[in-house]
Amino acid sequence: MNLQAGFAEEEISPRTFPVRTYWSPVDTIVDPLFAHAAVFRDDTCLIGFLSLDVVIVEREYVLKIREKASQACPIPPECIMVCATHNHACPAVVERPWSEKDHAYLDHMVERAVAALVAAYHSMVPVEIGTGTCYEGRVSFNRRFIMKNGSVITQPSFEIVDRDVLFDEGIIDPQVGVLCVRNMNKKIIGLLVNYACHATHLMGSLSAGFPGVLSGRLKEAYGESSVCVFLNGACGNVIHRNYVDPGYEDTKEKIGSILADDVIQVVKRITYSGQARVAAAFTSVDIRYREIYGLEQNVDDLSSYNVFPGLIARGWYRWSLDRLKTLHARGDHETAEIQVLRIGESVFGAVPAEYFSQHSLRINEQSVAKETFVVSLANGWLGYIPHREAFDRIGGHESTWCISSKMEPGAGDIMADAMLDVIRMVLTPDKTALTRRSGEPADPGEIPRQQAVARKRERARG
Repeated sequence: MNLQAGFAEEEISPRTFPVRTYWSPVDTIVDPLFAHAAVFRDDTCLIGFLSLDVVIVEREYVLKIREKASQACPIPPECIMVCATHNHACPAVVERPWSEKDHAYLDHMVERAVAALVAAYHSMVPVEIGTGTCYEGRVSFNRRFIMKNGSVITQPSFEIVDRDVLFDEGIIDPQVGVLCVRNMNKKIIGLLVNYACHATHLMGSLSAGFPGVLSGRLKEAYGESSVCVFLNGACGNVIHRNYVDPGYEDTKEKIGSILADDVIQVVKRITYSGQARVAAAFTSVDIRYREIYGLEQNVDDLSSYNVFPGLIARGWYRWSLDRLKTLHARGDHETAEIQVLRIGESVFGAVPAEYFSQHSLRINEQSVAKETFVVSLANGWLGYIPHREAFDRIGGHESTWCISSKMEPGAGDIMADAMLDVIRMVLTPDKTALTRRSGEPADPGEIPRQQAVARKRERARG
């Protein structure tokens, strides 16, 4: 069988109002939210990508989507990558001290997400693919700054930059990665686009942010039926605002349009092939919690840690401490799934966290794949995973103790080591895929057995 692929999208905007958002209740939509899906298969393997226009998809909902989708079509659950665009202008999909989860919305999101995957599966046709990259340093900026007193601050005001900042940490991942898919009539039916940048426009509203603009611009270029699956990269410490340029224009329209122009230029240079291997591999690694003694001692006075005043005012750190104590009482670690999906000579590596760009740069440098695209906020969420050196200084939103900064300082290196290992697995020519748990021997037969069951189910459906 030659390569086949299918794309689909389903709107996941709320159906009833008012609705709680990630920040505050609203009763109108600025622009709609979507689930974008892509499914690929060769003669041995079937894989799926799902991107949702929300800030986070917690593990609970990843598993629900995978289970329901695999019941409706023969994609093995472990071969589905579920990720968030990290769009902050979305309903309350996670618990916060100022907002409970909107469970009715989450049920709706899961239902429409599954529908998108199933529709993508049923739309598969013979295709040819091509990949390419470009460098984009105009729209993503490191948001962490070193102060003259040696501490760290995230997203400082311009006055603070002029008065108290020594230098910017500076690192971003500037790679725009594109996998373009066209049918046998040479029509582009879909794209996978990978770029690392927080998406925080219009927080407290309902909007797809710059990923939505990117999607719309690419529809203008390739037709309304084409689908862009945006896979956010290692965006934990980068954002679309330039904190050293007061005149910098930061709108979702600008950021999304620049990225769309990048993608269009990359597509013009792509060469295509209809012969491409598809595979999946994954492993699990145990990541220990970081100690919380410092938070216990400082929870009522975090002024020296340069954290966001708005979070202090809303009780974020006291609320976080209560939940961290509960987690620590239950155990000393969480298990992270590191998944890699292969299409041709390109690999997409998923981490369940807001990964720092230092890690994706290292993975890209050391990967044995021709093209490596790191996808963060995928298959769950463990919070921020900074590089180890980020913990050498006090302060900063991403590295100060809280529910979103709860994992050990070495977590990022553990995940990177695991991903490099899994990339080697998925590129092994005599295996469809491997699955193993960290510290256990690999079982090269497990996913092939799952795929055989999937093909049997597919034949039974006709």
